[in-house]
Amino acid sequence: MVETQTKTQNIFWLWSDGVDFQKRGDVGYWIPSPLAPIITNFPNRISDVAKLSNRKFNPENNPEGKFYYIDISNVDILDGSYSRTEIKNANAPSRARKKLELFDVIVSTVRPNRNATSIILENINNLVCSTGFAVIKTENINPYYLFIFTKTPYFINQLVRQISATMYPAVNEKDVLNAGLFVPPPKDQQKVEQIVKEAFQLKKEAEADYQKSQQLLNETLGLTGVEKKLELAFWRWSDEVDIIARIDPNYYQRYFQEQKSLRKKLKTIRLENLSSLIDYGTVPTSPDAPPELGTPYLTGKNIQPNELVSDKLDYLYTATTKEIGNKAIKAGDVIITQMGTVGNAAVISREQDGWFFGSFLIRVRPNKDVLPEWLALVINSDFGKQQIQQAMTTATVRTNTDLPTIKGLEIPIIDKKKETEIANLYIQSRTKTTLSKQKLQEAKEFVENLIRSQKQK
Repeated sequence: MVETQTKTQNIFWLWSDGVDFQKRGDVGYWIPSPLAPIITNFPNRISDVAKLSNRKFNPENNPEGKFYYIDISNVDILDGSYSRTEIKNANAPSRARKKLELFDVIVSTVRPNRNATSIILENINNLVCSTGFAVIKTENINPYYLFIFTKTPYFINQLVRQISATMYPAVNEKDVLNAGLFVPPPKDQQKVEQIVKEAFQLKKEAEADYQKSQQLLNETLGLTGVEKKLELAFWRWSDEVDIIARIDPNYYQRYFQEQKSLRKKLKTIRLENLSSLIDYGTVPTSPDAPPELGTPYLTGKNIQPNELVSDKLDYLYTATTKEIGNKAIKAGDVIITQMGTVGNAAVISREQDGWFFGSFLIRVRPNKDVLPEWLALVINSDFGKQQIQQAMTTATVRTNTDLPTIKGLEIPIIDKKKETEIANLYIQSRTKTTLSKQKLQEAKEFVENLIRSQKQK
């Protein structure tokens, strides 16, 4: 029953047998979910087949003096992979208190809607995670299956519903253990394990290919063993400083001067002579559009070194993009960040053909004399970065680069066979990364289909 709202009232009373405000007073908890009928019928809870790890870590009792740390920010929310940071005991953050073992499944209890979950697939001593994770040890369930289940909306929906409004939206470890769980037959769990193993093997091979491309690149450019050390304070004599050209001290850093000498050892060509187009992006005139009505629009957050991040896209209304058709990107374009995080470069693939790019980005359209992957690799290396950093200026509180700097970048001319070898390793790495993500999506869809088919029975 809902009372009629009057002109002077901005509240109403709600009575319902299905709502127990003594249990939870927040309205969001009681909003119906289309997944609720399925979740309610799950025959098990995670606590039936797994338990919380009780392994604690204390840096004061760590004779090795260092450990490897996983924080929530280290987990890739798309594929569940993680990176780890080596930390000395003396620098241990207060949150580094949980030790990890092989096949542990970790689930973020902070902002659970981000779905930072992973599975530990390395047997390494002193691997530690943040207290912001629930560390689950499986007993009567395949850990690979449980990991993929935590990636499905059937699990995420349950945690989001339990969120309490603290400083950060969070749940507790018991909420994770109490989540309903669908447990399929062992053969189906093993199939999930097989798919996940294939996905992570592809990711491992992709990382190896990328590292090999970086090694060959550094050897070719003479960067192997070069130490990047910027000076905090230094003296320069007047005959070393051209105050007409640049008067800011950072321009005359010894590291930049050494890199300039290194470039002279290689044959180079200006980037503008390798390109048919170099221009700025566009300022959108239309408001953000929902994905189903829009065309993706790249901003600085989408461009990482040699990687285009597409999990947080903005969209422009497709009907309004005709006027900015000249700002549509094509496969093979190289997009460079121009402000904020400056000088990150990524290659546009066929999947992004026809998207648009923002005003704080610069587009380079290489001609047929150079591979776009080679250009991106050079720009992202110290060979390219130091050229951008030396010429970089500051606009109010943010650093930025400009078209003249990008056009004037010196790009090394090397043996075509070597250029192709390095570029192909990068392309191969990117292809395997894509296949790895597709495999994990396949595993997730397989589990979701198992759950849906169980409901139909």
